Amino acid sequence: MNVHHLELFYYVARYEGIVAACRHIPYGIQQPAVSAQVASLEADLGVRLFERRPFRLTAAGKRLYEFARPFFGRLAEVAEAVRGYHTDTLRLAGLTEVMRGHVPAILAELRRDFPSLKVGLQEIDQRGAERLIEEDEADIAITVLESKLPQGFRSVVLANLPLCLLVSPETRFHKMADLLKAGAAGEIGLVSLPPHELLPRLFQKELARRGLVWRTAMETSSQDLVTIYVRNALGAGLAVQTPDLVAAKDLRVLPLAGFPSLAIGAFWRGSLAPVAESFLERIKARSRSYTSSL
Repeated sequence: MNVHHLELFYYVARYEGIVAACRHIPYGIQQPAVSAQVASLEADLGVRLFERRPFRLTAAGKRLYEFARPFFGRLAEVAEAVRGYHTDTLRLAGLTEVMRGHVPAILAELRRDFPSLKVGLQEIDQRGAERLIEEDEADIAITVLESKLPQGFRSVVLANLPLCLLVSPETRFHKMADLLKAGAAGEIGLVSLPPHELLPRLFQKELARRGLVWRTAMETSSQDLVTIYVRNALGAGLAVQTPDLVAAKDLRVLPLAGFPSLAIGAFWRGSLAPVAESFLERIKARSRSYTSSL
């Protein structure tokens, strides 16, 4: 097997096509050359590695990609390690709220122990973060844990955040049961994230189990917008209970007792570099402190 041909196949498989692969191969090579050399690899192996249109790896192609990925996918990391930079590089992916509200303080602490710290941040959901981890484009992800992680991943639950409803203190609602009945009767609108998000899915599933229907009247793209509209008395907001919300003077928090909680977790693959290990320990400690008052 020609190792150079294997490398080209790795890029084709990773970026799902020859044209896309040519844009990411770190040296100049034309599409016809890639096509010819991958075809030569298929001839040497005596198997078809992928379907061209639409692109799809065959069973043999998947096996070969899994073999090649650990080596070719980590070449940049190996180069940095040889140069002595790797231990000071940290690539994070995950929730916008975590990246904005918690990560900055942790990175400030890390810089004292790792003065040459280099950081990459990407805001993304669990599925996208899994892909980044698999392709070695992120070291640690912090997301809502919506589904089971792929085989080979390691994880830790950082927090189980209880669900709650938010209302303006000017409303008459002081009990969860009264608010749920009023919402189901159409007396007050629900302000919520889009229905495909895990938070409203958990809420609506439990509502249905209780024989209640409360449809969203105002759909927002972020939790911050939910609180803004509730503060303006435009409805009751669906949220996860956090210390910040509990401390807010201009919001009334009604815990949703008996409803499922929202799990926030960190996940990664393989062994972590010292800087990543240190980050993980710090965010675990911060999570314990953050949720202790809930």
